[in-house]
Amino acid sequence: MSKWDEIFGRIFKGAFGRGNGAIGGLRAAPKTARARADFLAGQVARSTFRIFKNNLLALPWIEHGEELDASVDGARADLMRSWNVYRDGLKSKRTAARAEADWLQALLAFRRQAADLNRRIAAYNLKAPSASFRKSPLDAEREVGRLMRED
Repeated sequence: MSKWDEIFGRIFKGAFGRGNGAIGGLRAAPKTARARADFLAGQVARSTFRIFKNNLLALPWIEHGEELDASVDGARADLMRSWNVYRDGLKSKRTAARAEADWLQALLAFRRQAADLNRRIAAYNLKAPSASFRKSPLDAEREVGRLMRED
């Protein structure tokens, strides 16, 4: 199952009727005006999904979410690199003081980057269509603590 099938499967789950397939869903078509509108909205959503999927296009909020994931991974990788340099610097008395200063600067930079990412994540969460697609904010202190505990 592709990534797109999984993502949109959750969104459009049950559009044709739960467990009845397409024919059962059509036979059970709603009679009230509100229910008809919901049914037509489901058809539009399925058609839109099909067009995007067949043309290998991603919805803007999906692309934004992938960019956020890449940015978070990049920030974690930068922090890990800085941590490794710091640990290597502590091995020598000559470089220990400089390593400490560089590590503190790296921590400040990571915290600023995490704050920026959290603002972007908050904006993304407003665009996400449901709670299942929302992203958790990046907790800088937890990330630093986890990195230090791993060693």
